[in-house]
Parts: sequence; C-alpha cells; structure tokens
Amino acid sequence: MQQALIPTVGLLCRLWLAIFFMAHVSSYLAPKTGGVLFGFSGHSVLTGAEVLDMGVAGLLALIALWLMLGIYSRVMAVLGIVICTATAALFQEPVFTLERNVAFLSVAILAVTGGGRLRLHAGGWRLRDML
Repeated sequence: MQQALIPTVGLLCRLWLAIFFMAHVSSYLAPKTGGVLFGFSGHSVLTGAEVLDMGVAGLLALIALWLMLGIYSRVMAVLGIVICTATAALFQEPVFTLERNVAFLSVAILAVTGGGRLRLHAGGWRLRDML
C-alpha cells in the first residue's frame, strides 16, 4: 500500500503545481478571466512591463509543461514557486493565499517523494545533466 501511495502523492503534487502555474499563465493571457478559469483567487503576473510579463508567463508555461511530463520535477517545482512568490512579493500581492500555501506544501512533498508515477525522467536534484 505504501509503495503505491508515495508515487501517487508525487504525481498529484506535480499535477497540482502544473495547474497552479498555468493559472498564472492564463491570467496573463486573459487578465479578466484567467484565474477564474481554474477557480483560483486573483493571480496576476502583470507588472506593467510587457516584455517582463511575457517572459514570466512563458517561463511558467515551460515549467508547467515540464512538471506535467515529469522532467526534473523537483528542480522545476522549486524554480516555479520562487518565481510566483517573487512576483507576488515584489508587486504587493498577498503572498500567503490558500492556493499558494497548497503549492508550498506540494513543493515540500515533491522534494521528498520525487516526481511520482508516469514521469519521463527521474533526475532527482542533479543539475549536472540538465545544464
């Protein structure tokens, strides 16, 4: 039972984080309806600088794709949560919303369990192969 539970929890955390990051991307693409599509409270990546907004949204979309596929899940989860939290903190948005707290918890669980089931590459914390 426990051998099947840990990979499933890793998979669920990975998918939650992918949905969380894609909510940020959708709020950039459709500012009035982006967060509502996923049922999240106000997420916004809009900083006023169009190039910066596009870069953050593109990077979060790439991170969400890698999380869905299970490629370097731990590294991508930490990178994505740092970007989301930094944009919220820098632009005076609430940092500790319910969704972000669940994302923090998912990153912590993912750091222990790994990518879980149905992952393409089990890289762990090794960045050597990624760079």
